Amino acid sequence: MEAVSSIYTPPSTVLTPEGQAITRDDIKSTADLLRYHLGRYRAWRSHSDPVFQEKFLHIQQMQVGRLTNTHAALLVDPRYEAITKFFLNDLYGGMDLAELSRELERAIPIATRLLPESVMRTSAVALDLNALTGELDEALTHMVYEVMGVEDPTPEDVIAAHRRLDHFQLRHHQMDLLVELGRGLDKYVRSRVIFATFKLAHRPAHLAGLGGFYDFLGRGFAVMRPMGSAEVFLETFSGKERQIFDNIHHGVENPLDV
Repeated sequence: MEAVSSIYTPPSTVLTPEGQAITRDDIKSTADLLRYHLGRYRAWRSHSDPVFQEKFLHIQQMQVGRLTNTHAALLVDPRYEAITKFFLNDLYGGMDLAELSRELERAIPIATRLLPESVMRTSAVALDLNALTGELDEALTHMVYEVMGVEDPTPEDVIAAHRRLDHFQLRHHQMDLLVELGRGLDKYVRSRVIFATFKLAHRPAHLAGLGGFYDFLGRGFAVMRPMGSAEVFLETFSGKERQIFDNIHHGVENPLDV
């Protein structure tokens, strides 16, 4: 089938939590980066279209179900169970930014003063990953339900939609962000100075109304800390996903079998 890649284009301009227009070229600081990615999240069609939102959530549930099957071995490995659940439940299609968005909208300046700059930059990667995941899955939802006209999608329908969208380069970038985030969390949890500074911010962050955001980062650090290194996990998880994208792209039979 002919690809319909024009269905998705990254937003060139979004509105910050304060209601100001911002583009990538306007980003001058970590605070701007956070505002930009929050603006991308706020621009999701599913926030303003309840009918589309129901379909979007179903597609995301299918995505998480597929990921759970693909990475079942990691979920039963004591070394990687916690981090796999964190990536599936908090990040990869499962991260609910609604409350975190409201917190950061109120307190981005406070957050950037309380927490180390390096931690805030990694937080921006998490927001970038979530925004891109939503944008791509909204395009997938549009393709499945509104272009292909499918009412009760199957995994085969989703695979066909991936091929028609031809978003494989962006899906690989999605994995790049996932790896960057994991490496950032892994690096900072092993830095005594950065981790100690983060721990000291626990009470001030909660008093400032940033408890949800702080606790989200804390969960990320907690699943990284017990491992000697996150590299094996990151390469295993992202490697399987990249292989699946390539299989779908190249028309491999049973592309999910990796």
